[in-house]
Amino acid sequence: MTVQTRVRLGARRPMPPRAGAGPVPTGGATAGTVAGGWRTKATTLAVALLCVAAFQAASANAWMTVLQACGAAILLSCRLPRPRLPDVLAVGVAAWAQLTVLWSSDVAQTRSVALAYTSAALLFVAVRHVATTPRHLLAIGGSYVVGCAIAAWRLIIEARGAGGPAGAMDMAVRFGIEGTNINFTAYSSVTAFVLALCLLKMRGQRRLVTIGLLTALPVLASGIFLNRTKGALVALLLVVVYALLSEVAPRLTWMAAVAAVPTLLVAVPLGLGQSALMWADGVIGSAATGDVLSRIELWRYASAYLWDDLWVGGGAGTFELWNPLGIRPHNAVLAVAVDLGLVGLVGVATLFAVVLARRAAQRPVGLQVAGLFLVGAFPLWLTGVWEFERGSWLALALLSMLPVQAGSRRTRTTPDGGRPAVRSGSAPPCPAGTSVLE
Repeated sequence: MTVQTRVRLGARRPMPPRAGAGPVPTGGATAGTVAGGWRTKATTLAVALLCVAAFQAASANAWMTVLQACGAAILLSCRLPRPRLPDVLAVGVAAWAQLTVLWSSDVAQTRSVALAYTSAALLFVAVRHVATTPRHLLAIGGSYVVGCAIAAWRLIIEARGAGGPAGAMDMAVRFGIEGTNINFTAYSSVTAFVLALCLLKMRGQRRLVTIGLLTALPVLASGIFLNRTKGALVALLLVVVYALLSEVAPRLTWMAAVAAVPTLLVAVPLGLGQSALMWADGVIGSAATGDVLSRIELWRYASAYLWDDLWVGGGAGTFELWNPLGIRPHNAVLAVAVDLGLVGLVGVATLFAVVLARRAAQRPVGLQVAGLFLVGAFPLWLTGVWEFERGSWLALALLSMLPVQAGSRRTRTTPDGGRPAVRSGSAPPCPAGTSVLE
């Protein structure tokens, strides 16, 4: 008897199953498989809800829909959130916005704007909590791109019926969607354009997905052109130029963006460089498409209003009730400052800075996608109302989760520095030293 066939004395041989007997129970393995199957289905449903939220984020008045879909998605994920620094900051900003009701001069207005902050923050947290695979990221990001592309296509159809190519090229005519702020449509299209470029950096998606994202780019660009919103037109130009230059010198272009964008966001509304901004505004287009003079007057009111409640703000949304023009500050820094004070401004700035810095640290592709987001959002933050819109926070959440990996690392890590959990139904891990981004 060889060693391989030797049977220990006293050891029982396994008994064959009896004829007619049912399947042999496997105990915990079967229970674990069933539980894993339910978790996979629940996660799929949660991702579907976030796709609905992302699609609705392309609409101007869908705060409650986004809020409810995100809350349901977190509950359906069947696991407790593991908040990291960006999540804590987002929740803190939303909580602080709600807290400003206590000292607001108009509770109803503050509750409405605070709901917008909360909706954006919950969308950010839900995407980071639920979207655990590249397929999830593509589905959620693609839903937003599709929603914005549909709006842009509607503008193209409208322009074709309003005079043909001649009408479409008339810069004095602006095309918009009835019931939706024309600037919101343009800003959403810019954000979707940037997001599509970032998603195209992901390797491994199906050819149909790549074709869809590439097809969406000219549609979105056409919608931006037909909107005639100057901030969106400048953003589109900056994004295209940055995308080309970053392919050659990603580090240099990123350093230029980091130096210029925060400086201009703060300096221009406070009075520095406004003459240059007015000159550029005149060069871009005629007064029929809107000018920056009203923005400058608005910034003066906001700067004066800011000092009345410097640290805690006057309450979310109250500024537009008391300034003579009756609108928001149209600058992200001033808007957050007058709403939430320096406390809220530091929270929002830290959130965006942490996500972009961590993404940029994973070079070279991380530098490119972070720079695209920063440059594309800059004109919208400088002259528009975009500080609490869901599209911007959705893009930031997806950007923070894109599976970039530094080439020198031996193990796959998440953008937050931790090792990702492996769940049933998730995509297989990348080989060491590779990246899901090109």
